[in-house]
Amino acid sequence: MDILIKQTEMDIHKLSPIRTPEQIAKLKEAGRICAEILNTLGEQVKPGVTTRELDNLALKLINQYEADLDREDLEGYNYGEDQTVFFTLNNIVARGAASDEPLKAGDILGIDLSLKKDGWCGDTQKMWIVGGDTSRLARRLLSVAYDCMWVGINHVKPGVHLGTIAHAVQTYVESQNFNMVKIPGLTGHSIGQVHCEGLLVPFYGKPNTGHVLEEGMVITIEPFICVGTGEAELLPIALRSVRTKDNSLGAFWEHVVAVTKDGCEVLDLRPGESG
Repeated sequence: MDILIKQTEMDIHKLSPIRTPEQIAKLKEAGRICAEILNTLGEQVKPGVTTRELDNLALKLINQYEADLDREDLEGYNYGEDQTVFFTLNNIVARGAASDEPLKAGDILGIDLSLKKDGWCGDTQKMWIVGGDTSRLARRLLSVAYDCMWVGINHVKPGVHLGTIAHAVQTYVESQNFNMVKIPGLTGHSIGQVHCEGLLVPFYGKPNTGHVLEEGMVITIEPFICVGTGEAELLPIALRSVRTKDNSLGAFWEHVVAVTKDGCEVLDLRPGESG
C-alpha cells in the first residue's frame, strides 16, 4: 500500500515518538475528558436537535474542563475558527459541517471530538442512532464499525506491522459485506502534543508491511467503513467534508491507544466499555 511504503522511508521515531509513562498519563487525562464530554453530548442527541446546537454545547463543555480546542486535521488544516467538533451523518463519513437542520429519527450520527489538556491531545469518536431506532442495515453498519475498531485495537502490540493491523480490519469488514472508505486523509495517526505527529495508520492493506509498533507509541484506531463501494469524495466546502460517492451510509468509531509491553491500553474508554 502506498502510504505504508512511503512511510517506511522515514524515521518512525520522528513520526511517532516513544512516550514516557508520565506523558501517557497526560494523554490519558485528555482522553478521560473526551469520554466524559461525549457522554454528555450523547444525552442531547435526539430528533429535533441540530448539529449546530451540539457543536455549541461541545465548546461550552471543553471550556468547563479548562481544556483547549484542537481541530487540526492530518494535513495540517486547522478548523478551530469554523467548528468545535466534526460530524458523521448518514452519507457524510467524516468532517461533517454543523448545520441548523434538525436531526431526524433514524439518522446515524457520529461526533468526532479533539481537544488538548495541559498541552496533550485527546481524540475520539462515538456513533448514535437518533431516536433509538433505524434500519436493520444501519444498525449492522454501526455494530460492524464498532467491532472493527476493536479488531484493530486487539492487534496493537509491540512488533506488529501497521499493515497487519490494516489487513485484519479490512478482512473483518469485508467478511461482513461492508467496505473500507478509501480516500487520502482518512487514516488513524500518531498523537501526542499535536493532533497528528506524522505516523499514518491506514486500515486497508497487506500484512507484514509498514512500520513496526514499539512500546510507548500512541496511535488512534479509527477505521472508516460504509455500506457501498468505499469510494468517497471531498465536498467543496471549507471543512473538506467526506461523502460517499454513491450516497451510501458511512460510520466510524475512534479510540486512542498506547502500545504497552504486552499489548495496548485504551486511553479514552467510555462508560460501559472495558479495555
